[in-house]
Amino acid sequence: MQLFSLLLCIATVSSFQFDEPTAIRNLQIAASTYCDKTSISGLEIISEIREETNVIIGNDTIQDALVFSFRGSADIANWISNFEFEYTAPYPDPNIKVHRGLHAEYMKYKDRIMSHLSPNRNVVISGHSSGGAVSMFFAYDIHSTYNVSVYTYGKPRIGNDNFAESAKNIRHYRITHHDDIVPHLPEELFGYRHTGTEIWYSGDDDKHTICTESEDSDCSNSCAPTRCTSIKDHLYYMMTNIGTPYC
Repeated sequence: MQLFSLLLCIATVSSFQFDEPTAIRNLQIAASTYCDKTSISGLEIISEIREETNVIIGNDTIQDALVFSFRGSADIANWISNFEFEYTAPYPDPNIKVHRGLHAEYMKYKDRIMSHLSPNRNVVISGHSSGGAVSMFFAYDIHSTYNVSVYTYGKPRIGNDNFAESAKNIRHYRITHHDDIVPHLPEELFGYRHTGTEIWYSGDDDKHTICTESEDSDCSNSCAPTRCTSIKDHLYYMMTNIGTPYC
């Protein structure tokens, strides 16, 4: 039994290892959701949703996966200025609470994106900004049934401690950049907590720090509480500009 537990532990750690080229590919897919047309080598588009949140669904031959990618707000500054903090409890356990507005955004698309899932397929989900929040809600709903990997870029906090604890087995790579303001919303003082393994790019190059603990002061929380105010850093990830002006 001890040997089995050790092997299980090793397998879990291995499955969460960070691969930067894969993260860059999923960033490119996420960045393309801001644009009118998606053309990425090796990506066959199955369906697109062009509404308040753009969604790209496709077969990715590079990752051998079914991919889902979600766009963030078209007007980041306005979205930040109108950010709210209210919780909702949509899961069977009433102690698991999540951000009401972001979860409501996910629910607008849930049935349509669920209809594209296929048995025995690897699933890769990605999103920037509020699109990262929608990505995580989707992963949360399907991770017990599908082999899921999630790549988020500049994702806000979306749930309380109980949500974070219940999501700890999801393979989630939460990528952050320098003084980006969005990963620090909503504030921890409201009870929100991040999920996933954080990969923090502290500058505009490829140097990064990996933090496995939530809200680790060795990663993006090192800029809290006074320096985490940059929108510019929110729109530049892994040496890639993100947003409609860069299409």
